[in-house]
Amino acid sequence: MWTQTTRLKKPHFWLLLLFLFLSACTHGGTPVAEESPTVEIITITPTFVVPSATPVPAAAIVNGERVPLSWLDSELSRYLTAQEVLGQDVRDQDAARQIVLDDLIDQVLLAQAARDSGFEVTDEEVRTHLDELRGEVDLDAWMLEWGYSEDELFQLLKLQLLGSFQRDSVLKMVPESMEQVELRQVFAYTEDGARRALVSLTSGRDFDEVAFEYDPQTGGYLGWVPRGYLLIPAVEEAAFSLPVGSYSDIIESEIGYHILKVISREERELSSDALITLQRQALHTWLAEQKENSTIEVLGK
Repeated sequence: MWTQTTRLKKPHFWLLLLFLFLSACTHGGTPVAEESPTVEIITITPTFVVPSATPVPAAAIVNGERVPLSWLDSELSRYLTAQEVLGQDVRDQDAARQIVLDDLIDQVLLAQAARDSGFEVTDEEVRTHLDELRGEVDLDAWMLEWGYSEDELFQLLKLQLLGSFQRDSVLKMVPESMEQVELRQVFAYTEDGARRALVSLTSGRDFDEVAFEYDPQTGGYLGWVPRGYLLIPAVEEAAFSLPVGSYSDIIESEIGYHILKVISREERELSSDALITLQRQALHTWLAEQKENSTIEVLGK
């Protein structure tokens, strides 16, 4: 109820299809954790254009690299079409435009970092991947349906390979094992309920017995959690500061009142859900730092 979940903002439908296609023929990166497509947090979009004597109109300029306005308009159109296919009514066009532009900027930052680290993708590698992709799906029909030219898809795949390399590099920095605590809680929706539970505990009743009174199904068992996995800072602070076998005072949160008990503490392998959550946080933090240290100019419509 108060731990991180693996569900993120649903990626664009057409991008999800393309990601599934490209994943089948992308051999340069090894996923760090198995996850469903809904966990993918960086959408894949074509952004790079070879500089010309006359700069094309840009939606944004990222570290001197132009994000063409034509790309933003095309991607926005596809995004709106995808939402319609999904049965979702997009009423705020400005918000939708910002979502697409943010995705474009994120992907530019990933690709730029990959190139800065020395990673390169040659045109021949891209052609090889396209040939493999064409052998697995009806690529021509897909491009026709979503309005892509051969050249656009070529640039898209090249960018995807660059971005995937950097993304995987960031995800691999998250260790697969770390210190974790095993937790149980007494959770009450009201302060009075939490105070009654605390009185029971201080009078000598067993913590598990009280926890099952408040949660008959699981007895408030939260399992093993690492730092960064809990949504409530005060709960996490208590979890990693309490001695094993002890319980906390009442901790108030937006959803109710918690009394936390630390059952055990040790270094252990992360669960798949915890690993994905921490990887997602690492990527979010990396992108935030890149934006902070980059020159990004968002231009008008």
